[in-house]
Amino acid sequence: MAASVELTSLDNINYKSKIKVIFYVLIVFFLFVFSFMSYYPIGDKLKVFLKSNLKGTGCNPDFDQIRMEWIMPKIVVSGLKLPASCLGRTGDTLDFSHVTLNYQLINFAPFGLPFRLDTELYGQPLTVYFVQGFGQRMVRLKDQTIALNRIQPLLGGNFKLAGNVTVDLSVILSNNLVKSLSLLAESKDLQIPSQSIQGFTAPNLKINTLRIEANSENSPRLNVDKLILGDADSPLRANFKGRIDLQEGAIAFSPINLGGEVAFSETFKQQLPLIDMMFQSFTQKDGFYQIRLGGTLGAPKPSAP
Repeated sequence: MAASVELTSLDNINYKSKIKVIFYVLIVFFLFVFSFMSYYPIGDKLKVFLKSNLKGTGCNPDFDQIRMEWIMPKIVVSGLKLPASCLGRTGDTLDFSHVTLNYQLINFAPFGLPFRLDTELYGQPLTVYFVQGFGQRMVRLKDQTIALNRIQPLLGGNFKLAGNVTVDLSVILSNNLVKSLSLLAESKDLQIPSQSIQGFTAPNLKINTLRIEANSENSPRLNVDKLILGDADSPLRANFKGRIDLQEGAIAFSPINLGGEVAFSETFKQQLPLIDMMFQSFTQKDGFYQIRLGGTLGAPKPSAP
């Protein structure tokens, strides 16, 4: 009899009404949060927070305005100025006219709150995916096509590149340190424009093919599984693998240890007769000079393997 009464009482519950009440409560809470963030001077508070927490780090970003937008809810930052020191470089600040931060659905690998960041740098559109988890965060560039001539200021003035590179990069950070990294970069139209390299003027080089595969499970060491340059029609072909010990805050001074081989087309040798003389101390195998690259990322030093 008691069971019958219990079942009857459950049947009498108006579930549609209960769900509707919960739904309205969530909507009101959502509207309250966005109204609060829209009118509260969050930009000024965030500036104070950043300055106090980043003091002494050499990385003190600034911005003109930060606001909320209701259509497809997002945060928009205007006039963002990022010091070059934030990327371990020297020079002018990186200026972003706008940065848009869109909230995505819950992410499960890793578990956390995901965001999509859209911006533009030197005319190059950029989309970065960011996941904030418990004690760690993930940054992802997903099949991002980058025009190298647009980001030349980032690459520096000592070495010029042209063409388009598609990058797939995933970095997991824990306590602001790289926990793991995976990189795949590919190009079919890579070019090295005519320029002065180590005292001699090189002609325009249509390298065409570029493929880089790298990963890191033991920061700061970056394992380079593949570094392939050129194809059968290229004036230069190369194939290297090895490691790079990344120096945070001074990437150009990162020690490298890469082993591989390089070959030059006959046309290129005729344009630069000194090539054979420069590489005469290296062993050849099937037309490829066998080389080891040491030194640093900014100043590699070739030697016999």
